[in-house]
Amino acid sequence: MLPGLCVVASMSSTAFAQPEVIRCLAPEVPITDLPEAVLSEYRAEIAAEFEAYFADLSNHIACLDAERSRALSEARVATEAYSTFLNIPPAQKDLP
Repeated sequence: MLPGLCVVASMSSTAFAQPEVIRCLAPEVPITDLPEAVLSEYRAEIAAEFEAYFADLSNHIACLDAERSRALSEARVATEAYSTFLNIPPAQKDLP
């Protein structure tokens, strides 16, 4: 039993830690549901908002890719830990 406890104790708790915050927040799409006169008046500002949105969206997608990679790595570590656990023979119990 002691070797099994050593294996469990030696695993990093950060490998199984849950995210503390939402890591990848999606940007908000600029509002275009406005009167045509407003859209015409603020055309340059709205265009700049869309340019910023698309740049932020690229960063968001990169963040999602990184989070996917992190989650897969965490799953590999968990799988290895579970495999090690399954290979530990069960304790022999005395029959009454």
